[in-house]
Amino acid sequence: MWKTLTKSDAAKIMLSWKANEVPSADCDDKYIELREKLLKAVRKTEEYIKNNEIKSRKEYFHDLLFGLELYDVLNNDYYFSERNASNDEIWIYLSIKVIPDIVYNRWGLTETRFYKQSRRSWLRTLWWYIHLSWLGSKKETFNLLNNHTTDEIVQLVERSGPQGYRIDLTREIMKQFGSLNEKHDRNLFRKIMKLNIARLKIVEPCLTKGGIKQYVKELIEYFDNTDEKTSARDNVKHTANT
Repeated sequence: MWKTLTKSDAAKIMLSWKANEVPSADCDDKYIELREKLLKAVRKTEEYIKNNEIKSRKEYFHDLLFGLELYDVLNNDYYFSERNASNDEIWIYLSIKVIPDIVYNRWGLTETRFYKQSRRSWLRTLWWYIHLSWLGSKKETFNLLNNHTTDEIVQLVERSGPQGYRIDLTREIMKQFGSLNEKHDRNLFRKIMKLNIARLKIVEPCLTKGGIKQYVKELIEYFDNTDEKTSARDNVKHTANT
């Protein structure tokens, strides 16, 4: 049974923390082993960034690498489930009691990243980002996600759709989006996710011809066709004015 912590209790604890001082863990003894594993995960993340001299998108790589380790530890060592991951108070306990120093070192005393806003809770966001993108292994998932930015994390996790997360659908979106040429519009992923939310209100992907794969293909192609039409229209205007 996972321990929980309410938002009101979390707020009281954070008020007791001193500014510019790294907060200390204060968890139940059964969480000591988990804490040690996550501290090891942070060290592994930092070593990878240092050894590979990562400077561009450094914060994203920190989130991605630590997120993969967090996901692996919770799922494989502690049988963490989607139901557990949907319980905000479990994440609050982990953030405030088990590894507050890890969260602090990434975000300082930003309340939203500890407990205040569900979809901005850092640990919760990382777990769902990996889960919604999972390709079956840490290596494959890393290769899929390593060209992204923190904006993709936000767009994927915060746009759940009218009926909540559709795991098979989001994984297909991430898979097909990840196969695109890197020179696409930086806002393309945001556009795809917004269009997906709109279409889900009237379309069931599983029931479309070709199923989820075709549904996602058409989401992406919609913007390819739109861009082509815009480019052609601009060329016509340019020709007319010369």
